[in-house]
Amino acid sequence: MPLSRRVRRLGAPLVLGVLIALPCAAQSAPLKLAPAQERAMGLVFAQVAPASQAPLASLAASVTPPMNGRKIVAAPFAGMVMEVHVLEGQSVKAGSPLATLFSRDALSVSSELAQARAELNAAAAAARRTRTLAQEGIVAGARAEEAEARAAQARAMVNERQRLMSVAGGAGARPGEYVLRAPIAGKVAQLDLQPGGALEAMAMAAVIDREDRLWLEARLPPALMGQVLVGAPVRVGQAEGKVIAVGSSIDPRTRSVVLRAEIGTGSGLVPGRTTNMTVMGKAPAGAVGAPKSAVTQLGGRDVVFVRGPQGYVAQPVTVIGAAGDRAVLTGLAAGTTVVTSGVIQLKSALGR
Repeated sequence: MPLSRRVRRLGAPLVLGVLIALPCAAQSAPLKLAPAQERAMGLVFAQVAPASQAPLASLAASVTPPMNGRKIVAAPFAGMVMEVHVLEGQSVKAGSPLATLFSRDALSVSSELAQARAELNAAAAAARRTRTLAQEGIVAGARAEEAEARAAQARAMVNERQRLMSVAGGAGARPGEYVLRAPIAGKVAQLDLQPGGALEAMAMAAVIDREDRLWLEARLPPALMGQVLVGAPVRVGQAEGKVIAVGSSIDPRTRSVVLRAEIGTGSGLVPGRTTNMTVMGKAPAGAVGAPKSAVTQLGGRDVVFVRGPQGYVAQPVTVIGAAGDRAVLTGLAAGTTVVTSGVIQLKSALGR
C-alpha cells in the first residue's frame, strides 16, 4: 500500500504522536562522558542495596521525657533552703547533692537518732552481760531473753531514725540540716528551690529526667492501626528508635490513636520540641535503598541516572518512601550504580 494512503488510514493524531515520540527515543540513548567531563560536572556515585524496610507513615510528633524515666525529688521535712547546688538543665549523677535545707523536724530526728544509738549501746551491753550470767546459771534464761528483746527494740528505733535521715538524703554539715540528693543520673528538668525560701513537707523540690532516651508522641490514622505494631522501627533524621505503645481506641476528637516511640538522646532532640517521625514497615519485594539525592523528575516521572558500560541513562523508578537522606525504590536491581551528585548537570547535558 502506498505510504500516503497508509498515513491517511492511520490518521493525523497518531502520526503526530509518532513524530513526537521519535525525538524522545533519540534522547533516551546513553550519554557518553569522558572522565574529565565527569569531574568537571562534579558527579558522585553510589551503589543501591537491597532494602528490607520502607517508610510506612510520616507523622508529626512531640518530644517528651519518658514517664518511667522521670523522678520527683520531694522534701521529707519542712524547712528553709540554705543552699542550692544545681541549676535547671544541669546534668547530675545519682546521689549528687541538689540542695541543703535546715529543718526543725530534721533537727529533732537527728537528736532522736543520737539518743536511740546511745540506748542501743546500753541495751546491747546489758544483753551481753545477762546472756553470760544466764550461761553460768547465775540468772534465769528468761532475763537474758528480756534483755535481748530490749536491745532489739532499741536497734529498731535506730534503724527507723536512720531510714528517715536516709530518705532526706543524709544529714548536713550542721545540726538540723539535711541534703536533698538526685535519685538517678540525669538532667535537672525542673527546680522549685530558692535560697532563703521555705519548703513544706513532701513538697516537690526538683524533677530529674533520664538523659539516655526520650519519647515521641504522635497521632496515628486509624487506617494504619493494624500495620504499625509495637517494636516497629522509627526514624527522626539519622536517629533510630522503636514504637513502644499503640493506642487501642480512636479518640473521637482527633479521629486518631496515640502512638508512642522511644529514641535515644543522640538524636539532638529535647523535650518540648516538635518534629517529624517516620514509621518504618516491611519493604516490598525487589526494593532497594538509595540516597534521596539520586532521585529527580523527568517528564513528570521519578527517575535516577544510571551509569552503565554504554554511558548514562535515565531509569524510571517508583519511590516507595523516604526517611532522612535515604529513599526506598523499586525498578532498579541491587548493585546498580546511580548518580547522587551532579544530577542537574546531567539533566542539562541530556537536554531535559
